[in-house]
Amino acid sequence: MREKLLRWLINLFLAAALLLAAAAWLPKAFHMEAYVVKSSSMEPAIKAGSVIYVSPYGKEEPIRQGDIISFRTGETLVTHRVLSVDQANGTAVTKGDANQVHDPAPVPFDDILGKVRFHIPGIGYLLLR
Repeated sequence: MREKLLRWLINLFLAAALLLAAAAWLPKAFHMEAYVVKSSSMEPAIKAGSVIYVSPYGKEEPIRQGDIISFRTGETLVTHRVLSVDQANGTAVTKGDANQVHDPAPVPFDDILGKVRFHIPGIGYLLLR
């Protein structure tokens, strides 16, 4: 009985390790980057501790109101929702769902890393480095 339990625990640990490895590295095969969400600014849509998967916009894919995007502002990676798009100036106004006001400056299209394609809640705490 004790050997069975030990074998079961080892298998469970190996399966969990394999799933975490796949969650971290498999998206690269689909040209996505995985990031851990460290703040609650996008709650309830994306909770802190989630892993988000971001890929660049396609050539014919426009940035749209309602998209959740990741972008750099200085050294910080931010993931917020697009409130409006200004095609003429090549910028997007963004806001975290949990924030009361929109971000202080429009985001230039060139600073947008991509669109959040999907996320997995909770596993980010296991992947934090």
